[in-house]
Amino acid sequence: MDRQIVYPAQIPLDSDLLNAQRNAFVGLGHLAGMAYGENTVSAGGFACTPGAGLTVTIAPGSLLAAGVVDTTAYGTLAASGSVLVRQYISRDPVTLTVPGAGGTYTVYATPATVDTDDTVLPFYNAADPSVTYAGADNSGKAAPTVRQDVAQLGIGAAVPDGAYPLWSVTAPAATTAIAADMIAQAEGAPFYETIPGLQASKISKAGDGMAGPLSVLNATAAQNPVALGQLQAMGFIANALIGVTSITSSGTFTPDARTKWLRIRGVGGGGGSGGCPYTGSTQESTASGGYSGGYIELVVSVEDLLAGADSIAISIGAGGLAGTGNASGATPGGDGGDTTIGGAVTIPGGPGGHNGSWGTGSQVFSQALSTTLPTSTVGTIIAGIPPTISKNGQIVLGIGTNQQKGGDGGDTPFGQGGIGGVSRGGAIGNGYGSGGGGASQGANYEGASGAAGLPAKLIIEEYA
Repeated sequence: MDRQIVYPAQIPLDSDLLNAQRNAFVGLGHLAGMAYGENTVSAGGFACTPGAGLTVTIAPGSLLAAGVVDTTAYGTLAASGSVLVRQYISRDPVTLTVPGAGGTYTVYATPATVDTDDTVLPFYNAADPSVTYAGADNSGKAAPTVRQDVAQLGIGAAVPDGAYPLWSVTAPAATTAIAADMIAQAEGAPFYETIPGLQASKISKAGDGMAGPLSVLNATAAQNPVALGQLQAMGFIANALIGVTSITSSGTFTPDARTKWLRIRGVGGGGGSGGCPYTGSTQESTASGGYSGGYIELVVSVEDLLAGADSIAISIGAGGLAGTGNASGATPGGDGGDTTIGGAVTIPGGPGGHNGSWGTGSQVFSQALSTTLPTSTVGTIIAGIPPTISKNGQIVLGIGTNQQKGGDGGDTPFGQGGIGGVSRGGAIGNGYGSGGGGASQGANYEGASGAAGLPAKLIIEEYA
């Protein structure tokens, strides 16, 4: 990566500052290209949850896509057409209005570069250095001070040129409010497994992890990870991977005619977090985060799972609703829905978080651990994890006036739960099946809502 050289007593130039930023921008862009591929589009974040009425809320996220360094001049630096990977960011939650009931619409992200934060800047006055110019040539005109790469979010019946699909929202006729089961990942959406998700399925080896024979663990014990190589050694998976299907909406699953074995990973719906009531001058209020949905990893033969049928019903657990808060009190978060595969597999949804109640000092509220494990009447459960709460979600803290913190939502192998609010509402998570972050309030605040849990997901790998 290029770096600027500046010498003692040198008069700094504007190009020195601009080139320093451009060099860092170029270096990070090529690093992203090495990690994701020079022409790969990748999205992270952008979780989609129901809003009020015919609206959906899109969480902050970022989009990686190929571009060039600068299509127009960057300050006093000329435009540069060198190709690199650019990161376009949506920094805050965005609420989108669904165009209407009786249709299917796509939430999309459009990468854009904008010059913003216009300001009337002070300029050096060579004729009288004691008096600065207001704007270039003392014109008084404002000029942009920040060049931003932004992911502009929209929703419509079609995806515009240059935009990328993220979510599909199907609103049946006469719908008055969007529900979680109306939202699914759009076809061609550029979401990839996160690093925590890949870590959860890594191959475990003996010794230092880099050499030695595969160590076959006790595959019948709950929460014991078993790698695919171990399953092959045990005779479960004999041949090649045929395909991988990610399922985020209820329906049916029909395996390929060649498929003999399935490896299934999935979660239940995440629990919503609790809301907080309004507070008086001597009161504070905190609420707990929602639990994550349970998690299962299962290996099963197609013959056992389908029992002679061509397909099997899939029910994807919805995320639990956010708890609310107002002058009369507060409600707990809603429970996440179970994810089921026919009548054979059940992955429990996460319980909702406790609602906030009034207090006058530092408080700690414990949350019990869940013991409801995923179940299956067929195949071998490789890992079974009950709904969990974050280590910061088992407690709800009141740590002083206007500094309260709600409990965090539970994590899943697909992503992190929502962060508990500090004297404000909680945040939604960024992974399927994760719990919402709890709300909190200091003295003299209006009621605050919690955050919804995120809907569930199944990943089914097919082997011949």
